[in-house]
Amino acid sequence: MPNRAVFCYNPAMDDQVIDAAMARGLHADAVRTHPLVGWIVMKDPPDYPDRFVARLVTSAASPYVLVADTLAEVQAALPHGLKRSARQPADLPDVIEVWFAE
Repeated sequence: MPNRAVFCYNPAMDDQVIDAAMARGLHADAVRTHPLVGWIVMKDPPDYPDRFVARLVTSAASPYVLVADTLAEVQAALPHGLKRSARQPADLPDVIEVWFAE
């Protein structure tokens, strides 16, 4: 995935807050049609102060986000079978981790 920072936040995009079941379905669809699929987990992004957000990304950011009060809650809502990637120096300050489809 190119520079992960560009996938985190797009003020022109209207987010669609989803639940865990919808995340599983969207993720399953994405892995069938994209070679690289991930979820970028952020803390306290501009549109969701004091919340944790996981955004579905492929070759571009999607409008689909999971939103929770704690990191554990947002992680529990992610689809199963993902591999965690730690925060990278080039990531925006809000980024905590990224989860990729295996």
